[in-house]
Amino acid sequence: MSRPADLSFNPADPAMIENPVPFLRHLQDVDPVHWSGHMRSWIITRYDDVKRIQSNKDISADRLTPFFERLPDERRTVIADLIRYLNTWIAFKDPPDHTRLRQLLIKTFTPSRVKHLRPRIEELVRHLLDGLEDRADFDFISEFAFPLPAQVIMSMMGIPFADMADLKHWSDMMQPFIGNASASPDKYERAGRGAVAMADYFRGLVADRAKNPGDDLISLLRALRDEDDKLTEDEVIGTCMLFLFGGHETTTNLIGNGMRALLQNPGQLALLQRDPGLIKSAVEEFLRFDGPTGGVVRVVKVTHDWHGKTMHKGERVYAMVNAANHDASVFERPEILDIRRSPNPHLTFNHGIHFCLGAPLARLEGEIAIGEAVKRFPRLQQTGGPVTYMDTLVMRGARSMPVHNPDAGGQGRKTV
Repeated sequence: MSRPADLSFNPADPAMIENPVPFLRHLQDVDPVHWSGHMRSWIITRYDDVKRIQSNKDISADRLTPFFERLPDERRTVIADLIRYLNTWIAFKDPPDHTRLRQLLIKTFTPSRVKHLRPRIEELVRHLLDGLEDRADFDFISEFAFPLPAQVIMSMMGIPFADMADLKHWSDMMQPFIGNASASPDKYERAGRGAVAMADYFRGLVADRAKNPGDDLISLLRALRDEDDKLTEDEVIGTCMLFLFGGHETTTNLIGNGMRALLQNPGQLALLQRDPGLIKSAVEEFLRFDGPTGGVVRVVKVTHDWHGKTMHKGERVYAMVNAANHDASVFERPEILDIRRSPNPHLTFNHGIHFCLGAPLARLEGEIAIGEAVKRFPRLQQTGGPVTYMDTLVMRGARSMPVHNPDAGGQGRKTV
């Protein structure tokens, strides 16, 4: 930020979207529990406080219900179906509903299931990179970082790859509703239409799995619905939407942000190329340094004091994960990318009962994708102007990242 002494927190500021960390680190020092008049929300930035928010029983994950109740009737009508399905997402649930859902959904991402995905992920990575090998210029996000996790989660769910464009379109329509800093005039209407279209699509697949069950995630969710009616039909459909949305957004951002961090830190890139065994540690550092999660949103359940300030029931709280991951009291020289950093207790995948169920899968995809990309394209270069990031507080990722491969077609390729 150009004026770090200015405590006016405006998430729509282009400088904040490009790199929020300098301003947020300043808040850590001078106002760690900051009330933003612009957002009418609390902004929490210190590591210990963010970690506490992620597991505090006085803070609710259900931010949709109070939001929906405050809307005028005409706007409620526009997004009623969107809220209907988002309200089934485990990310927006508190115990006991959260406990019930987690005990069921943990069966979908078992260590054994994730482990057996490695050959399939490696195959998909090779196929995508083969298609780019003779291209001197391409977009790393749209042509690699996005299609890989999308294809992985679609494979797990038994969804035809031919439907990817439609699913991407509907997901993009919903995305601005989930944490977007700006208030575009058609934001709610578009999100509502996207949710209805995606829900109708998955309703058809769920009905098909009732007749033709397989070993995919949709069949598993359908079976959980039939098992003593533990999942409602809306929960099955909503969870399919969550798996699709969360299964590609987070990992796309991990792969894109991680590669960009390496291209901007050539010494670390060279280190990883010399010692590919560092990839696990490198992925943890990518998750910390410029991770796919900007923050998590919560709502105060019980009025209480914190750091001398009163947080009132119903007020929103933004726990800024990207700030916590740069807290100098926890991470030595946090502004430095260090792929050998250890320990690395970042909070990117959340903490406590809301720890991300898909974390092992995202890590595995990141390790394979980035590890193979830096091996196949050892001299890849970022081109063009500054990267344009998504306008959202809760996710952190580039919309596009043009790159140049000087070794395209085998010309001048070096062995690493």
